[in-house]
Amino acid sequence: MRPSPNEDGLKGPARARRWATLPRVRDRGPAAAIVGLLVVPLLAVLACRPDPLPESGSADRDVTAGRRIYERKCASCHNANGDGKTIVAGHFPYANLTDGRWRSDGSPAAIEAQIRHGKDPMPKFEGKLTDEEIRQTVAYVFQLSHPADPQSRAGGSAP
Repeated sequence: MRPSPNEDGLKGPARARRWATLPRVRDRGPAAAIVGLLVVPLLAVLACRPDPLPESGSADRDVTAGRRIYERKCASCHNANGDGKTIVAGHFPYANLTDGRWRSDGSPAAIEAQIRHGKDPMPKFEGKLTDEEIRQTVAYVFQLSHPADPQSRAGGSAP
């Protein structure tokens, strides 16, 4: 014989959980079923299209990431556009990164050395930026100084 709800021996929350019911699912009718049957295959066809989405090269990603780092760490002295016209560094001849005048040869390796080790008045960023962040910043600074150079699209050849 089956016990009645009051005779099952459970009290309090345990009793409430035992007799809990699931919420009812509302019937949406045949129109919703038809729409669902049409939408699911359409989404499947769109997801399986033959042409993959275009991917930008790693050099473009490095330049984009380097720009964010540059804006955060370098723009206060070199200006957002790299022309060096700021109150802080406007009177230093090598603050302009766009005119082609460098302390060294302006190669990606030389730019990396400058960022990594600094030279008065520029501080060193080794230990403040990771090696990857330095490489990305080099790619962006090189592009600032060589906008039409095809090698700037490849991010240079920083070691």
